[in-house]
Amino acid sequence: MKTSSSVRTKKLPRKKIKRRKGTSTVRMYFNMDTQAAILEFQVSEEKKDREKLYSEQILPAFDKLVENLIFIYGFAKPSDDYITLKNDCVSFLYETIHKWDVSRGTKAFSYFNVVAKN
Repeated sequence: MKTSSSVRTKKLPRKKIKRRKGTSTVRMYFNMDTQAAILEFQVSEEKKDREKLYSEQILPAFDKLVENLIFIYGFAKPSDDYITLKNDCVSFLYETIHKWDVSRGTKAFSYFNVVAKN
């Protein structure tokens, strides 16, 4: 009887991994357009312009940011409702839009990421 250490295993040839180059069209959810929209939101005086900017460009980015943070850091608990937690955090981000200052040298994503985590 042969033991497992004396049995030779046959080496299988390794498959070469093929990677696509240049065909990826990854669309970031929080990009420089979102940052520009936040700047425009801060300076805008017209209520309609602010509503349009927020609902079309800022809200989807905040929504996705909060969703990712909830699942990455495990903030969702069985006792908490996910939708309530998400809506509370997005509304808090809306309330803090005016606090972000581009002259400090931080990007909007970094600032709102930290605010949402805290």
